[in-house]
Amino acid sequence: MGSLYGFEVESELPLRRLNAAAGTRGRLTIEAAEHPPPAGPPASTLVDEKGACWYASYELDGGACLLELPPTGSFLLEPDAGRVAVDRDDADDDLLEHRVASSAICTLLAMRGDLALHAAAVEVGGRSVAFCGPTQRGKSTLARTLGNAGHPLLGEDGIAIEVEETGATAHPGARGVRARSRDGDGRQRVELLADPGPGEPPPCPVAAVVLLGERGGALEVEPLEPARALALLTPNLIHCGTRPAIAAAFGKLAALLQVVPAFKASLPDDLAALPTSAQDLLDKVTERG
Repeated sequence: MGSLYGFEVESELPLRRLNAAAGTRGRLTIEAAEHPPPAGPPASTLVDEKGACWYASYELDGGACLLELPPTGSFLLEPDAGRVAVDRDDADDDLLEHRVASSAICTLLAMRGDLALHAAAVEVGGRSVAFCGPTQRGKSTLARTLGNAGHPLLGEDGIAIEVEETGATAHPGARGVRARSRDGDGRQRVELLADPGPGEPPPCPVAAVVLLGERGGALEVEPLEPARALALLTPNLIHCGTRPAIAAAFGKLAALLQVVPAFKASLPDDLAALPTSAQDLLDKVTERG
């Protein structure tokens, strides 16, 4: 048994990316179970330009939620019980674990009151910096680079944050980094790399939230006013898609931005410059430079 986001995780599925540290926030259970087809339309859905479903969320009785995440399968979320029941499709174990840890559990924790973000995060000086942005904007690459530079990694594609009036605390998610590359035929490969950081960080106060923009010729960092940051960061919220859930997540993000500064950053296109630029970015957003 290990932990994710501060919770002990008891799983029937093989999970390799758990934290070794004991969970102090309670227990989550991951089970394998078949689900009947949901009745009625989804509360939220996302399809690509060809009409293929990437994501669908269904509101169920008793405060539960059913997530469909092709090609991985469906995930029944029961927040009161702290339970995720997985009805898997024909997906590899690495992708399944990624969806369990970064999508299903983060959604479950959002339903329980955490602020959940599609984000990577690292520890610096006893505090954490979270990096948000669309898929393939560079979150995992930045996390890997900063981990190799000696910053413990809290997560690379999902972060759970407890928000209070006086501050916010980020809890460590799945270990390691999923690195994308292309093979000789141009097909994308995804490889799970061992945790690049020097070790597991404890829960950390959040020092800053950074939205990664399009890359450019050199590092650019722009402070964001809370209202503008709220608008720009809202697409990075993780929630179950119902109107109450969206409102709750939006409120949590607004509360975070009252106690934590936000920035928009553009990293350089030149990957050789990334280690230096990544450290400069940390220095700027934590006021160390």
